[in-house]
Amino acid sequence: AVVSTQSTGRKRRKITGGSGKKKFTEGWIEFKRKKIARAVVAALNGNIIGGKKGSYYHDDIWSMKYLPRFKWAHLTEKLAYDAAVRRKRLQTELSQVKRETSFFLEQVDKKKQITSIKRKREEKGQSVEAATSGEPSAKQRQLASTTAKKEKSLPGSILSSVFTQ
Repeated sequence: AVVSTQSTGRKRRKITGGSGKKKFTEGWIEFKRKKIARAVVAALNGNIIGGKKGSYYHDDIWSMKYLPRFKWAHLTEKLAYDAAVRRKRLQTELSQVKRETSFFLEQVDKKKQITSIKRKREEKGQSVEAATSGEPSAKQRQLASTTAKKEKSLPGSILSSVFTQ
């Protein structure tokens, strides 16, 4: 399995005149025998990749590590998990953008309604302020409990004895 760099980095390199080749950041090799895997890591780790002098990877260096008790299933599971996380993140970003867009369109529609009401009231000669205010014009009644408290206030004679001048 091989993991390449993100496509945005490749696009940026191509635009600026760099190489359009895919760049790989990491890769895995599975060996059937541990002994061979350890020998390959010992032989290649830290060495130049080499090849012909004009080769793209000629001066790059191998960086290898033997991973004990690591199974191929762990790798495929990790790659699948990373892909699922990426899809989920893109999905949440997309849903956020949809919510913002719908909110904006609702506000635009609301503004159109207010301006049309305002225009109609101006044509009729009615007050325009009632159409543009966001608050309802009706007043609320006071609760019964607050009116009862006002009636149970202390009589004036008791208060005058407490607060003498």
